[in-house]
Amino acid sequence: MDIVQQLKKRHAAYSTSSKPAGNSKLITVGLPLGISAAAAYAYYGDKLGGAAAPKAEPVVAAKVAGPVPHALDPNAFVDFKLKRVEKLTPNTSRFVFELAENQALGMNVTSCVVTKFIKEDGKPVIRPYTPTSDHDHVGEFDFVIKRYEDGLMSKHIHGLKVGDTLAVKGPISKYPLQANQHKSVSLIAGGSGVTPMFQIISGLLKDNSDKTKINMVFCNVSPEDIILKEEIDAFAKAHPDRLKVTYVVDKAGADWKGPTGYLTLDLVKKCMPELGSEGNKVFVCAPPAMMKLVSGDKGPNFTQGEVEGILKDIGLNSEQVFKF
Repeated sequence: MDIVQQLKKRHAAYSTSSKPAGNSKLITVGLPLGISAAAAYAYYGDKLGGAAAPKAEPVVAAKVAGPVPHALDPNAFVDFKLKRVEKLTPNTSRFVFELAENQALGMNVTSCVVTKFIKEDGKPVIRPYTPTSDHDHVGEFDFVIKRYEDGLMSKHIHGLKVGDTLAVKGPISKYPLQANQHKSVSLIAGGSGVTPMFQIISGLLKDNSDKTKINMVFCNVSPEDIILKEEIDAFAKAHPDRLKVTYVVDKAGADWKGPTGYLTLDLVKKCMPELGSEGNKVFVCAPPAMMKLVSGDKGPNFTQGEVEGILKDIGLNSEQVFKF
């Protein structure tokens, strides 16, 4: 069975909703791709219960007869046991964590979680991540995480061994996206910023009632750095009428057929002619330098802020753009 058939089988039944199933409580806030330890703890700790939240026992696989409550708790960190690690690129891996046999994590489109560990000096490190497994997938869930030398959490997670645990809290709703809410969505991603975009692609495409057109520009340093490419290409192959993807790399060999170099106004307009049209919504998630170039940074206190950069030059405003 090829990956397209696997995805079709896995995604056969789905209905996108702005409300989570089960007992999960969503907290709607805006989230940055990367923030300082102090700011993360002050902001996410306040929104989600902080250090006072009780410690939960690690979630381990167990055989149960019927549906079980969602694994996430919006009011406390839950320790999930690492099941396996799959290397995807030289600096990116998929980390798969255990759930009970019939248990789902408890996410929706679009939402994320926060992770936490305690440093040797006793101070917590808290960072947001978007799981890349389907929101309704049971028995396990996964993160695709790129290792950054200056990234405290990414280095911590890459240092985990099978059987170790990771503290996770959520879910946090970022933009309650529903089926057919927009005529089209334009996704601009850089590096590991593709994970919330992958959640959007997966959620919309596996909803048979949804007709939203999806166009994504995904920027990376090199072809070898493109994470989730196999899965994204499988979605594009299965839904050629709904999903268009353009990969852009800074450096490439002679066999690379796509655009090369930095993202420019002309390239964005060429790849995304629907920008600014009626019913179009733009989502941006990338490292800080690319965010500044494309859409501008987020505003104070994690607000969306004004649209700057390339998208401002195209004529878009804050109602048309959402910054992850």
